[in-house]
Amino acid sequence: MPDILFSIIIPHYNIPELLMRCLNSIPVRENIQVIVVDDCSPDADKYKESYPELSRPYLEYYSTPIGGSAGRARNVGFTHAKGKWVICLDSDDLFVDNVEEILSGMVDRDEDILYFNYKSVYSDDLTKEASRNLYHPYFEQYKENQDESNFRYRFQSIWGKVIKRSLIEKYHIRCDEVRCADDVSFSLKCGIHANKIAVIDIPLFVITERTGSLEFANKGIKPIWEYKLRTKIALECQAYADKHGKGIETRQYISEAIGFFHHYKKAFVPFYCSMIPRYPNLCFNIMKVWVGSKFNKNILMPYK
Repeated sequence: MPDILFSIIIPHYNIPELLMRCLNSIPVRENIQVIVVDDCSPDADKYKESYPELSRPYLEYYSTPIGGSAGRARNVGFTHAKGKWVICLDSDDLFVDNVEEILSGMVDRDEDILYFNYKSVYSDDLTKEASRNLYHPYFEQYKENQDESNFRYRFQSIWGKVIKRSLIEKYHIRCDEVRCADDVSFSLKCGIHANKIAVIDIPLFVITERTGSLEFANKGIKPIWEYKLRTKIALECQAYADKHGKGIETRQYISEAIGFFHHYKKAFVPFYCSMIPRYPNLCFNIMKVWVGSKFNKNILMPYK
């Protein structure tokens, strides 16, 4: 049996038809390991009977012990991954048509992470362009200055990357097992510890937008619990970067905190005070930006 070159990890919750679409975009090859991890979907015990795609060759199907976290599902996948490279893909997303050709050309690359561009489309009409274009400017900026920092430290989504499994295992990098933003610290840690990366400005991923998804819900005002969680994760990420002496100012913790304060002042104050003992310098930075915003509205532009 040949060595496994790619392990593709797909967390899933209760969208089996879209999961099948995702699986149908992946080549069936003995050197591509597909790992589907179901996060306690209501009818998961019937999936294998209803969806023959889950019985295709070289596919492994697992489930999480406790639901409510794509990060937990991904971590289950990491424990079973055997490939030289690891790719994480959400179950409502898919690969481009020429994925096999693209991956075949990447097998022997010596970088630790390959950052690929992507298409953003609507899930119910894959021909219609959607608005998940946050990272597209990074590729344009990289053409101009060859600066890797946006990719290493600000490309927060776990998709869009082809990562050496040896990097993940050497530093035991895992996703946070939380309700959202589970991949933010994972992405930052991979970027920090990667010895060498490559930016490849061709689309490999088709990222979809659909009503009912977490990304779609985040277009409005987030609930208090989500602001707390995202701000806490962003603070932890900045502290991790500081600890490793990278001199990185992601500023994501500032934008999350300012958004939290703007929408929920009463809830923000006790949360902010609880963070001061742990992150005094970062909390001072938040206050400094907030005070500065009183005099300069442009300072509140989001830091992504």
